[in-house]
Amino acid sequence: MKQVCYPDYDHSSLSLISSILQHYGADTPHKTLPALDALLQKRPKNVVLMLFDGLGSAFLAQHKSEAPFLFAHQRETISAVFPSTTTAATVSIESGLSPLEHAWLGWTLYFKELDVNVDIFPNTARGKPAADYHVARRFLPYDDVFSRITNASDGKVEAHCFSQFTSYPADVCRSTEEICAAIRNACAAPGEKYLYSYWHYPDYIMHEFGTSHEEVLEQLRQIDAAVRGLCESLTDTLVLVTADHGLIDVQWEYLADYPELTDCLLRAPSMEARAMNFFVKDGMHERFAALFEAAFGAHYLLFTHEEALQKGLFGGGTAHARTADFLGDFFAVATDEISIDSGKKSTHPFFKAVHAGFSKQEMQVPLIVVET
Repeated sequence: MKQVCYPDYDHSSLSLISSILQHYGADTPHKTLPALDALLQKRPKNVVLMLFDGLGSAFLAQHKSEAPFLFAHQRETISAVFPSTTTAATVSIESGLSPLEHAWLGWTLYFKELDVNVDIFPNTARGKPAADYHVARRFLPYDDVFSRITNASDGKVEAHCFSQFTSYPADVCRSTEEICAAIRNACAAPGEKYLYSYWHYPDYIMHEFGTSHEEVLEQLRQIDAAVRGLCESLTDTLVLVTADHGLIDVQWEYLADYPELTDCLLRAPSMEARAMNFFVKDGMHERFAALFEAAFGAHYLLFTHEEALQKGLFGGGTAHARTADFLGDFFAVATDEISIDSGKKSTHPFFKAVHAGFSKQEMQVPLIVVET
C-alpha cells in the first residue's frame, strides 16, 4: 500500500501565516494554529518568521546533532501546502492564500498567452527571458501580507521582508548572517514589527548533493549557530522558524524512454518532476491513463483534473481562474523515491534530492519556537 502524506491545511504553514494575520487584525478565511495563537496573545513587541528552504522535519530529526538549538526548540510538526515546493509555499506565506487561491503551483507553468512553459520565479522559458515583463506577476498577482498587516494595524506595525526572492519590495540579504543582522537591527528599533526572512539553503545544496552530504550538514550547522546567536541577542520577540517543504533522495526515470506515453501528449509536462501535469490529445485520455499506470503506477498517484480539485489537494477558498488551467488533463504525484524527468537522461541536471511529492520527508515541516 502506498504511504501517502496528504496536506493538512487545518494544521499547516498556511495556518501559521493565518495566525499571524489574525494577530495583527487582518482578515483571513483559513484556520489558524491554536498553539501559535496562544503565544501571540502574549503580545510580543516583535514577531519574526524565518523560513529556511528545504528544512523539513524528517531532515532535522535525522541530523539533530548538527542543529541542536533548532531541534530542541521544535514545538510541533506541521504540514506543508501542496505541491510541497518553494513557489507554492512561499507565495502562501507571503500572501496568506492557499495554492488553490494564488495558483503559483510549481516551478514551471504553461501560459497559453505565450504558448510556452515558463519557469515562474526566474521568469525564463527554454533558458531565455520569457517576456519583457514578469509573466507570473502579471497574470497571477496577489496582495501581500506585509501591506495587509500594516494597513490592518493603521500603520502601527511595521512589516519587513528580508529575501532575495520575492515579489514584495525586500531588503536583500545574501547570507544567513546578513539576515540575522538585519532582523537584529529591526527588532532594536522602536515600534512593533513583523519580520519575515527567506533563505534558499539548505535546499539549494541538497538538490546537488542529497540530504546527508557533509556540505549540506555544514550548512545546517551554520544556520543553527546563526539562529541561536540571533535569538540570544533579542528581547520581547517571538521567533518562529519553519520551512517551505522537505526533500527526498531520489532515483530518476525519463519520460522520453516511454514514446507511447509521450505520443499521447499535446505538449511537454510542467509544474514539478514530482507533481506533474499532462495535457493529453483528444481521444487519447484512456490510453494515456492506462500507459501511465503500467509505467509509473507503483510510484505515482494519477488524478484527473477534476479529481485533483475535488480532493482539495491545493487547499480551500475560491479557486484562482488559472488554477484549473495549470493542472492539465491529468495530474501525477510521486509517493516514493522514484521521480520522473520530462526530458532525456542526457539533459537532466542529476539532482540527487528533490521535492513536491507526497512523502513525509517532503510534506512535513517543523514549527520551531523561541520566546526571547
